[in-house]
Amino acid sequence: MRIKICAAQMQVKFLDVEGNLRKAKSLVSEASNEGCDIICFPEVFLTGLLGEKTPKYAQEIPGEHTEEFCKLADENSIYIIMGTITEKEGNSHYNTSVLIDDSGKILGKYRKIKLWNGEKAYKKAGHKVSVIETRFGRIGLTICWDLAFPEITKEIALRGAKIIFCPSLWSHEDKYDLVKSEKLRKKIPGIDTELNFVDSCVPARAIENEIAFVYVSSCGKIKTDKFIRNLIGHSQIAIPFYGTVASLENEEGLLIKEIDLSLLDLAESVYEIRKSSTSE
Repeated sequence: MRIKICAAQMQVKFLDVEGNLRKAKSLVSEASNEGCDIICFPEVFLTGLLGEKTPKYAQEIPGEHTEEFCKLADENSIYIIMGTITEKEGNSHYNTSVLIDDSGKILGKYRKIKLWNGEKAYKKAGHKVSVIETRFGRIGLTICWDLAFPEITKEIALRGAKIIFCPSLWSHEDKYDLVKSEKLRKKIPGIDTELNFVDSCVPARAIENEIAFVYVSSCGKIKTDKFIRNLIGHSQIAIPFYGTVASLENEEGLLIKEIDLSLLDLAESVYEIRKSSTSE
């Protein structure tokens, strides 16, 4: 089976839900016209980083935003992964990715397990991985900082996922977030460490799990009330044997790649990584 995958790399405007939604609708239409089977958006692609505004913009699932994208999926006959939205459940808030099929049905969702530093004050972490049945086989969802924890991808792969999507909002300045000491900050190498991080981990996750790994990032700058961040972009698709086979730099646009899923089974026949992992 072959699947035509689309990663929608877009610049997200802070709190401009209507503007971000118009852009997303246009990208869905473009991806559908290109014959894509599935499109994935970046993390918090409708609002940007919310911080203390989290309660105001959070929505239940199903809710207004998911209904909008269910309609889009049905009208364009395309699977949609809603990068992430801020989900409300009771008094709790989560960074949540939603998978919708091409008839407009919500097939499943995933709550980010590994929250980044700034999220922890406003959101709760999820506690279980997500593997969702589709007509293309099982699809797994991860989000941004989950990429740094190979055990998450491994668990998803061992549950039979052939494709894993990772919507993200990753900035060049992230390497400084957890460092409080100015003396220690000065010791951090003055190189593009965040690009190195992502460009190394994405193909590694694909190769070490014999899956297709789709990393979908926002690009350009993101502004909030308190700071400006320079985003890394670098959306990319990686597969076994080859590593990264398609990528963008920091421009807005659609990254489209057709994948032959039989290649993933071939990789397992050659290396038996999944078989070895389950037999230990």
